[in-house]
Amino acid sequence: MVAGVGMSGMIETLFVIGPRELSERPDKILEKIFTFFDQNPDVPYVVLTSEDGPLVRDDYRPEGTKAILEDGYYIPPYPDVSTLFVLARRERVDSLRPFVFKDVNRMGDVYVLNEHGIGRRLFLAYLDLKKRVPSPTLNGPYHVGRQPTFPEWLEEAKKFAARPEIIGSDKLNFYDIKTLGRHHPPRNWKPTPWFPVPWSEDQLRKFDSLPTLGFLHRPVFIKTSDERGRPLRQRQDREEALYRGWQEALQTLPEAERAIGPVRLAYSTLGNTEQTINFHGLLRQIAAGGGQKFDPSKQTQVIDTDRRLGDTGATTFFMQMAIGVIGSYREGGVSAALNMRDPLEASLVFISPPPEDKRGTRFGEDPLKNKSTPVIDPRNYDDPRLH
Repeated sequence: MVAGVGMSGMIETLFVIGPRELSERPDKILEKIFTFFDQNPDVPYVVLTSEDGPLVRDDYRPEGTKAILEDGYYIPPYPDVSTLFVLARRERVDSLRPFVFKDVNRMGDVYVLNEHGIGRRLFLAYLDLKKRVPSPTLNGPYHVGRQPTFPEWLEEAKKFAARPEIIGSDKLNFYDIKTLGRHHPPRNWKPTPWFPVPWSEDQLRKFDSLPTLGFLHRPVFIKTSDERGRPLRQRQDREEALYRGWQEALQTLPEAERAIGPVRLAYSTLGNTEQTINFHGLLRQIAAGGGQKFDPSKQTQVIDTDRRLGDTGATTFFMQMAIGVIGSYREGGVSAALNMRDPLEASLVFISPPPEDKRGTRFGEDPLKNKSTPVIDPRNYDDPRLH
């Protein structure tokens, strides 16, 4: 995770923390997620969050440094920005489907849930572990603690899967009949590291209800520095390095999509003039190589996130990904996210839309439509003569 979970509403959700990074360019955490999927073949999804803004930077500034937030009226240098992605490998859930079971679903009776609910007891084991894991002692009246890490949770989950009241006894007895007959995982279920018990019917239903918004391809990181770690001196060398990286990223697409390539591109150079020139040089090389002829004057085709959103800081690459997901889902075609804020290395990733039969609306609504209601009704500022 790039940031915390408070902004995502996941504070009371069972999850374990993966890699976290507090830096100006945490883009490579995306590659770590792909590697994690490769190393853990039974994991069906990962939640990636990112967050940046004046409050975040003030909270995590080095000890003893000047406060970033000050009293008064001023325009902050950064907007408040956050993103959240559920990166799923849906096919990995298929192995769970034969073992889905009916769990206790009496949400009004917490005592029944705590005693008989399989999922509930797994969550209680998680809360107990959360209290026991070591965490640094910070100055202040409150002790926040932390979530368990991968190794800590996997060890606890293994113990949970071996509990007699979870797996049942070898011989059928009255306790099994009374409490485990209806709410017990199938006895032929074999626990895996990330699944001490299979999913319940409700868990599977909620996962299946998530719409497929697009497909994220493996990212490419383009080195634009020499062996001494300095930016390449010649502009031509930088543009050629970017174009080679573009060609490498095209190989992550299905063969049928490589000839056309992305049809829209979200990019950031942080207003650096030389980087902006390099970017436009890349566009010319793409067009000369038979690819898309990007027109920077068309704002739906080339999106300068610095101009459209401001300085989104550490979340820049992920905001570009979100724009790509929205564009590909609603209008079709492959999108590209290109972060060129760092003159030593650029980050590039492609996003493909879902199949036509899954793109469009779901349940009669656009899943990307903002459904929140502002605290202050914007109609309060309408011209009275319009009503």
